[in-house]
Amino acid sequence: MDLKKKNRRRPRYGWVLGLALFFMIPSGACAQGGLLSPYSSFGVGSIQPYMNVRNMGMGGLAVGLSGKGDMNPLNPATYRTGVDTLSVRFDIGFNIGMNSLRERQPDGSVARNQSTSGGLGNLEFYFPVCKWYKMAIFLLPATDMHYKTSSFSDAGSHIGMTQLTHEGSGGIAKAGWGHSLGWGPVSVGANFIYEFGTVTETATLSFLDDSLAAYAGQSEYYTTTKVNGFAADVGISYRADLKRGRFLSVGGSYTFQSKLYGKRTTMAQGVFTSGSDTAFLPESARRGIIVYPSTVRAGFSFEQDGQYVVGADFSYAFWKQYEEYGAKYDFRNTYAVNLGAELKNNPQAASKARHFAYRIGAFYQTYYAAYGGNSLSSFGVSLGLGIPVRKSRSLINIGLQYGRIGFMGKGQIEEDYFRIGLSFSSVETWFVKPKYD
Repeated sequence: MDLKKKNRRRPRYGWVLGLALFFMIPSGACAQGGLLSPYSSFGVGSIQPYMNVRNMGMGGLAVGLSGKGDMNPLNPATYRTGVDTLSVRFDIGFNIGMNSLRERQPDGSVARNQSTSGGLGNLEFYFPVCKWYKMAIFLLPATDMHYKTSSFSDAGSHIGMTQLTHEGSGGIAKAGWGHSLGWGPVSVGANFIYEFGTVTETATLSFLDDSLAAYAGQSEYYTTTKVNGFAADVGISYRADLKRGRFLSVGGSYTFQSKLYGKRTTMAQGVFTSGSDTAFLPESARRGIIVYPSTVRAGFSFEQDGQYVVGADFSYAFWKQYEEYGAKYDFRNTYAVNLGAELKNNPQAASKARHFAYRIGAFYQTYYAAYGGNSLSSFGVSLGLGIPVRKSRSLINIGLQYGRIGFMGKGQIEEDYFRIGLSFSSVETWFVKPKYD
């Protein structure tokens, strides 16, 4: 076999394997079901901000980056500068989440609950079309719903004590096709996105005193909503050369308001104490529209080429636009701030410690819904490590993130969560003819 042909073909294998994984992974694989959070009960679930493991380690910093390897779907303009002309990039990440919920009871005690979850975090491909035009394909989680709450009440002498339980599960994923082009220091880009998923919510009323509940021991009401729709992002980036290997990048992106088309099925069920009979009262599926809000983002970063990068992002989401089946909610617009830094890996350094990449970050964000009569917010910090793969430009990334949502002092449920992310970021060279002496 001709050695030149053999070497040209080898880089394509990882790309073919990546494409196979993209189309073989089931649509629900991005969902993080299992991590119980009462704050995922609003709308169609809590928002899952884009964070591959590298960005997670930098506090979610993404929009203002524009160097090699900095491509990300939050700003589609970054594809053009993040991918070189002869290489294809593939990133697949997984994460495990753990959280602890605490709520102060009327008697002063603190109720606690813990949960753990894990799953696919991101699947991304980036590849060149030509020097000034790059593309991306990605699959990411968009929202996650998983909660369970209950309350007790005394319904009187004829009914006795009752327990009302609300549960929810599911979420929305998004598959995207991105494009970026530009000349000189300016790049622009766009994502075309298909969003899809299912959320299921259940309300259960249990009669705890069977001797007084003559007709029903438990009644349940199920609601399942399947949604799908299209969305779009646009982005812009400017990378200024400050000389001596220093660069200043500024970027911005905008997510347009979108419509998710829903098919909602409901069913009521009663379980009688007098026997094992069950009564079902199904309703016809109801179609409706969920209006998802627009978001604007901006960021900047300062980079010493091959050494380090520091930056900050700001985003603002217009949640007052949100509608669900014609109903409006008392949601408020939200904002988020992300700060991050990375000490880049240097494979040529004499010290083995400098062969690794080191990352640190922090973030703060507000929520679109209130709880306990007070506005919600969260904050967190993160760390990351990039481990080089021998004889390649690929990295194994590890990310750690700690965050807190809510505050018991405001009468809210305080949620502390911890995430561990692991990803493989592969870089393969295309169509380079090797030379031999």
